[in-house]
Amino acid sequence: MAEKKEATPIKYHDGSVVILEFQPKKHWYSIDGEYVPATTSITNVIAKPKLIPWAVGQGANWYVEHHNDGLSADEIAKGIRGAHRATSKGAMQIGTVVHKYAEDAVLWKLGRGPIPSMPDGKEIQNAINAFREWVKQHDIKWLSSEEQVYNRVHGYAGTVDAIAEVDGEFCVIDWKTSKAIYSEHHLQCAAYAKAVEDIYGREIECAYVLRCDKFTGDFEAAKSAEVEENFRGFLGALTLYKRLTELENRSGK
Repeated sequence: MAEKKEATPIKYHDGSVVILEFQPKKHWYSIDGEYVPATTSITNVIAKPKLIPWAVGQGANWYVEHHNDGLSADEIAKGIRGAHRATSKGAMQIGTVVHKYAEDAVLWKLGRGPIPSMPDGKEIQNAINAFREWVKQHDIKWLSSEEQVYNRVHGYAGTVDAIAEVDGEFCVIDWKTSKAIYSEHHLQCAAYAKAVEDIYGREIECAYVLRCDKFTGDFEAAKSAEVEENFRGFLGALTLYKRLTELENRSGK
């Protein structure tokens, strides 16, 4: 049975409307049945060399923890190979809960929902407290949360975590619960920013990547006004993504 699509009408500042379809399980966008690449899929073409030693480290940690458990060689090999995936899955689950809290908090401020309750889990609560502390330190006028956007010129889509006026500046904000802020996060934010500009008819003044640390409860807010420069980098990734997709489709991969 085909997954049901969510259809969102995107209204642009010039009065035109685009119906963006979204399949949540696949994280798949489309318009009139035609696939539209997501910002995250596009930035995934950027090499992430730090992931290799991290994955090796996760396997080593798993071995140290389980090598005296009486497992067979095949079981040990399987555990080592899958250690990084288990860690990533757990981190993704924490990130999902934190994102949902932030979404609900913004919706509450917009008068579109109740005050969100604090979820269970120390790491989740640490990240949420970091988010709340950042909010306390700024004058914020929330405009939207989890808004789906589509760039009509370059043909990509995405869901921006929040759009707001932060200390009087028109901004896009992306929440992260990762261990660090990486360069591609700024490219992704710039992609959101250029799509938002077309929808709202306003120039984005800056983009925030807000990292909420799930271990320390501290936040790291990377604010960038270099939207144009970062967007050029994103367009480079988009060109590479499209060409790789063409080659993979041609070879039948």
